[in-house]
Amino acid sequence: MEQHRSFPWGVLFIVSLAAFILVIDTTTIEVSLSALAVGLNTDLTSIHSIITLYTLVKASSMLIGAKIQDIIGRKKTFMTGAAIYGVGTFIAAISQDAGMFLFGWSILEGIGTVLMLPATVTFITGAYKGKERAFAFGVWGGIAAAASIFGLIFGGYLATFYSWRWVFVLELVILLVIFAFHRVLTETRPTTSWKRFDIGGALLSFFGLIALVFGILLVKEPEKWVLVPFLVTGGIILLFGFYLWERRQIGKETDILVDVTILPTRSFLAGNVVAIGQKFITAGFIFLFPVFYEIVAGASAYETGIALLPMSLAIVVFSILGARLASWFEPKYVLLGGIALTGAGLAAIRDVFTLTTTVYDILSGSLLFGIGLGIVLSQVTNLTLSSIRSERQTDASGIYNTTRQLGSSLGTAVIGIVLALGFVAGLFPGRSLSLPSGQPLLSLGISDAAVNQGMEWAFIAMILVVIGMFIAGLFIRKTGKIA
Repeated sequence: MEQHRSFPWGVLFIVSLAAFILVIDTTTIEVSLSALAVGLNTDLTSIHSIITLYTLVKASSMLIGAKIQDIIGRKKTFMTGAAIYGVGTFIAAISQDAGMFLFGWSILEGIGTVLMLPATVTFITGAYKGKERAFAFGVWGGIAAAASIFGLIFGGYLATFYSWRWVFVLELVILLVIFAFHRVLTETRPTTSWKRFDIGGALLSFFGLIALVFGILLVKEPEKWVLVPFLVTGGIILLFGFYLWERRQIGKETDILVDVTILPTRSFLAGNVVAIGQKFITAGFIFLFPVFYEIVAGASAYETGIALLPMSLAIVVFSILGARLASWFEPKYVLLGGIALTGAGLAAIRDVFTLTTTVYDILSGSLLFGIGLGIVLSQVTNLTLSSIRSERQTDASGIYNTTRQLGSSLGTAVIGIVLALGFVAGLFPGRSLSLPSGQPLLSLGISDAAVNQGMEWAFIAMILVVIGMFIAGLFIRKTGKIA
């Protein structure tokens, strides 16, 4: 195994730190919008545009970032990404205006992310086998998921009582730790060169993903819906063209960006569907609760994070324990059980939301959701990637992380619009569901019926996604208990 036995969990330590900062960074920004606008002397529209660009950079370039591992080596790719990310983090921390922040956060941190994130996956597949790999992927997934909620706590606390800039200082400290321990990471030999880089495939995937993700993000803006079908359709056409291009390159026996022939592999395809669903419901859940607690209940971002802390801890604990379960039971069934518990948690709190709902009303359901999600995270990455042979792990990690980005974008966009439609339906029962153009929903007033209907519709949408995840999980092949 590609690791130093004197520090056998060193690789997991490094990739977990990387996953933590890559996720907590985004969540912190999302709960610090007003503070960012004030600190950068700009408006919320500009901040939203900065976030959109960051999302597009990550989603559109993940396949390219994964491929670079084959050109310069896995460790060099990861450390180059960490260096770029560090420069971006420093610029973001000292930014005095929106343009400076956009360059540091959206562009440099975005580029750093696409170089680091796929490598975190291939480091694990290269360093660990059997029980150790299952455990490592459980920790990696659990920390990433929990970091998104911890970001609400840390980001909300710092933005409320100090400054959002301190979050970037924390990230710089963690990056210094990564650089201090980077020797535990093992380099891989390049298998291709820049001269043989698949430019055609890179361009098709880049513009296809940009169009698709941007179209998905615009779902949250009803006044721009006219653009959505053109962008989504254009993105799908370009990505289909990318698939055909890569198949043609394979037939000509020339270098490719991604081996698309792994896509129809049953367990890999089903696992990616489960991963998309997992990111969808995680993003949707994290979107819904700040909306409810901060806008309806009047809580601060920090208080919202504290309310979700029990669920976060459940995710971390059961993402680790889930690896143990896979040594007692068939991993496929452990995954399906986790999906079922996730759906049960969502169903338990589907209709509890009113103007008087408290933290205690959602505690049991959110804990059940966290337990189920932790179990899913403990299995899905290992089951998905272990179905692909070792020499194609960079291709598999690129595709896997790209689909996860799509799931996150879909989750916030779709759940946001379903929530809004449900709100209107509850506010004006029996009337058209069309959203008032250019008018903030809260200016229409808040009622128990509107809150309950909006949240119920959003939770039903997530439950339907969980059902789709369960069906997809049935198509994953059995692997046997992990020895």
